[in-house]
Amino acid sequence: MPQYVDLHILPHPEDIPSCQRIAETLSIAGYSMIGMTVPTGLFRDKVKSLRQQFLDNGVETALRVDLASRSREELLRALRRFRGAYDLIAVKCLSERVAHVACRDRRVDLVFFDFENPRTRFNHALANLLQGAIEVNLASGIRNINSSIYAMITKGFSIAQEHNVKVVLSSGADRAEIIRSPIQIAALASTLGLSQRMALEGIGPTPMTILARNVKKREPGYVEEGVRVVLSTTR
Repeated sequence: MPQYVDLHILPHPEDIPSCQRIAETLSIAGYSMIGMTVPTGLFRDKVKSLRQQFLDNGVETALRVDLASRSREELLRALRRFRGAYDLIAVKCLSERVAHVACRDRRVDLVFFDFENPRTRFNHALANLLQGAIEVNLASGIRNINSSIYAMITKGFSIAQEHNVKVVLSSGADRAEIIRSPIQIAALASTLGLSQRMALEGIGPTPMTILARNVKKREPGYVEEGVRVVLSTTR
């Protein structure tokens, strides 16, 4: 049975009934794993309680932070601070300069763009630099879709396919009402120009691979992909 993943869920920790509705809806929709964006200052016991709420509904959670840095320096400081504290590091690209840094940096798992900001878009230069994956938040992104947003999404999908970069399809949902099933998300992406293969990979295999890689990074002795420190034992 396939595992479906939505790497971008934004619950409001202070609104427990809303969190419960989100957890129940995700379970009914068929998701087994989510990436959950939580405020960086949220107390550990609150995070634990929130994760348990989703687990009680059969949905596992990976903790995610969304960095919305305004400059290269600000982004690099944030990456140093948060890389070891979260399962997923995502960068909302607010400017071309920040986007270049985020796409180059191996500590960044996901980059995504603001559909309301026409000045910064995924392009061929960024695709050539991208070390992680490009994330497209479809459910939240199409609430106010117009010709500009439509063109931005379809162009982004075209570039991703041309450069064979990893694509993650997420909802970006902050409430239960805008959550869509995995198949609905994949079908919508296909309608907007993404191949059926990449669309299906984007709701399961691709995000699962990212999460598995990050688990490996936390293993003792890990340095980088393919490089590991082996501690010798003496008798």
